[in-house]
Amino acid sequence: MTTNATIEQAYAVAHESAVLVDHDRRGMMALTGETRLELINRMSTQAVAELRSGEGAATVLTTNIGRIIDRIIVYATSATAYVLTGDDHAEALARYFLRNIFFNDDAQVRDISAETVVFGIYGPGATEVVARAAQLPTIDLSLHHWRSIEIGGATAYAHRADPIAGGGCFVTANATDRPAVWAGLAAEALSIDEPAYEYLRIEAGVPRFRHELTLDYIPLEAGLWDDVSFRKGCYTGQEIIARMESRGKLAKRLVRLRASEPVEAGMTVSAGGRVVGTITSAASGPEGALALGYVKSSTLAERAALDAGDITLAVVES
Repeated sequence: MTTNATIEQAYAVAHESAVLVDHDRRGMMALTGETRLELINRMSTQAVAELRSGEGAATVLTTNIGRIIDRIIVYATSATAYVLTGDDHAEALARYFLRNIFFNDDAQVRDISAETVVFGIYGPGATEVVARAAQLPTIDLSLHHWRSIEIGGATAYAHRADPIAGGGCFVTANATDRPAVWAGLAAEALSIDEPAYEYLRIEAGVPRFRHELTLDYIPLEAGLWDDVSFRKGCYTGQEIIARMESRGKLAKRLVRLRASEPVEAGMTVSAGGRVVGTITSAASGPEGALALGYVKSSTLAERAALDAGDITLAVVES
């Protein structure tokens, strides 16, 4: 979907009310069978085995050594677990899940990305926008929980999402209903393009697949503490993650950065001439040049001056 909004307009509206973006690359899987939630539970960091219909949770798929494969959102219904994946990742994750189904499992996995649309609404008025589009007085959902709605005569689903610019919702629907659902939401919120969304995401410090969420990092380093259960049973990568939590020491941490000039993902972060980190996302907009990056925890504790070459970097405190 196209938009004529400038990044300045997008930024202002996002912080005042809400904006709409088409997440056309996000993937969606459908898991069915009696042990569908148990499968996700033993493969990921969060306790999801007891999710009830209408509930959802963010959880992280990790390798045997605790490295991030993807951060997924699980939405439970009475018969299906829907899994929202990173950009263009559902097909690969479906194969990964299939390789981890055992002989005594009752679980089937299907990539339904081509059949599904995912729209994001962000800003302090995000839930109000969705409620108006659905002609409802209000929509009150806990984080990652969902409910069925109707927009423009089409069935859709509202999901509370990680906040960006003060609030967040996903609206998903069948791909055949894309025009009706988009039109209903676009009538209530300014539609923005990918660069504007990326600037808002970086400002909010929300990590993204293939940027901050890669095999180079561990969930706790990415700040995904709320996506990890330290009380549930075994899962892939648990030993490494539990060890890091018990020791209370992380080699590096994901931080928000403000740059004196535009920077790019992949640039190294230095302190006193020593390489201490890497920029993983970067964008420029109304509030200047912003970035996300991983920096050594020891350097952050020292509050050392940071730079990327001749460009000065400052950590933006939460």
